[in-house]
Amino acid sequence: METGIIRRHPLFGLLVVLVLAGVTLRIVNVLMEPRLWADEIFSVALAESPLVDILLATLRFDTHPPLYYLQLHGWAAIADSDRWFILNSTLQSIAAIAVLFLACRKIFGFAPAIWAAAIFALMPLQLFFAENVRMYAMVMILEISLWYVLQRIEQSGRASMPFLWAALGLGLALTLTHGLGFFVAFFLFLATILRMMKLAGRREVIRLVVVYGVVALGAVYPLAIGALRQTEGLASLDLPTIGIHLTLTLLGMEFPWPTLAGFLILPLMLLLPMTQPVSRWTVGLLVLLPLCVLLFISVAFKPVFIYRTLGLFLPFVAISLGLYADAVFRARMPLRQSAAMAVTMLLLVASINYTLRFEKAGYRDLIGTWEARSAADSIMLTNGPSEFWAVLRYLEDGRGRSSALAIQPPVRSHMLALKQRLEAAGRGGLFGRSDHAAVGMRLVYPYVPAQIVASGQSFWLLNPLADDCRVLALPDAEFRKVEAFSSRGQHLIRCQRSPASLRPPSPETHGSG
Repeated sequence: METGIIRRHPLFGLLVVLVLAGVTLRIVNVLMEPRLWADEIFSVALAESPLVDILLATLRFDTHPPLYYLQLHGWAAIADSDRWFILNSTLQSIAAIAVLFLACRKIFGFAPAIWAAAIFALMPLQLFFAENVRMYAMVMILEISLWYVLQRIEQSGRASMPFLWAALGLGLALTLTHGLGFFVAFFLFLATILRMMKLAGRREVIRLVVVYGVVALGAVYPLAIGALRQTEGLASLDLPTIGIHLTLTLLGMEFPWPTLAGFLILPLMLLLPMTQPVSRWTVGLLVLLPLCVLLFISVAFKPVFIYRTLGLFLPFVAISLGLYADAVFRARMPLRQSAAMAVTMLLLVASINYTLRFEKAGYRDLIGTWEARSAADSIMLTNGPSEFWAVLRYLEDGRGRSSALAIQPPVRSHMLALKQRLEAAGRGGLFGRSDHAAVGMRLVYPYVPAQIVASGQSFWLLNPLADDCRVLALPDAEFRKVEAFSSRGQHLIRCQRSPASLRPPSPETHGSG
């Protein structure tokens, strides 16, 4: 019977081509020159650490739970090139398209499924997730799978034990993979529980609520860590910035008119599905409501409204648009059919635009330049763990790599007291064994140490906060910039002490740069 439906579907061939186009763009991106940017370096450094160190380093440095890094650790056991790490996300992203199609076909039928798969495959932000060594492609698989299990419970009107166990496992996995995975899980369970209250008995609803209660307990970890750490996102009701994040979410990087484009595409992608009963529930409760709540939280409490977080709900945008497109083509509504095709073709154009124009920043070239042009005993100062780990990854073919916990900047205030207590108990590894790495005669610091700046004659700064040698509020006349290099969005300068401020080097001085 399904074969007959496929033959009669007027756009079957086109939609399959669009799905294949999305897969092809993912493959093209991973075949291009691979580069890892700051957050990806962070992922790789954690994944290449020992298993216990992954758990501790995630707790020490990250806002996200450790499940993704544990998966990436297994992937890193096979190979460790930049392209290999990116391939992990690419394959997961392709798998997410397949999971979305199979789930929608089982729940809604073939036609809505192929529409949803085509739209999802062409979303530019999904291409970004597919070539980034971060947890987003994995999150897509988990949340689509959880949505499917909850849909099966809703359709049957019975919370059977196999489905409840599956919902529990997937809910916990989602919660422990991304810092806001619990937020997505909440709305997925909420939507199902609200429907079950109308369609099923009290006993079935209670069983589902109990399962969610266990999943919610898993949210204690990301909520506690998120409350302590600084998060990224919108901090005020700034309309141009909101527009930029909407554009990045819906149309991808490098799309023209970013402050306006997001607002212009929003009615087509989110409000059009509200006009059809079949897609209204999905887009309303799994997209529009969560985005409004995210905006409220970001403005009122803590910044979380950012394109990567908004992107967590893109599978449900694709599902609702797929349902909408199928409904208007079945009802032969030409104007709305044109709108559905316009959205799909715009996503294709935006994905091609992303592939052609977006270029990730990377560290390899610049570290190679430093290695070739600096003295054998030079000093590199970086602005944090990710940049520090990038230097160690690419310097002398990775000779300086170590556990993510091995080397850290000194800690202060309440963290210092905790460090002292742990060291007194023989458990000081959480804060590192040293404050710098030695690779050959070169020294690399994960921060800007006052003693090096105060007593050294020369040092290098990776991505300085200003395009000069002003650091630690020392007078600008103390140092002058004598060399500068830039590559792939990264910047490197060498600072030399001015002749007028030369002083005898202290015993703590390391090298001459």
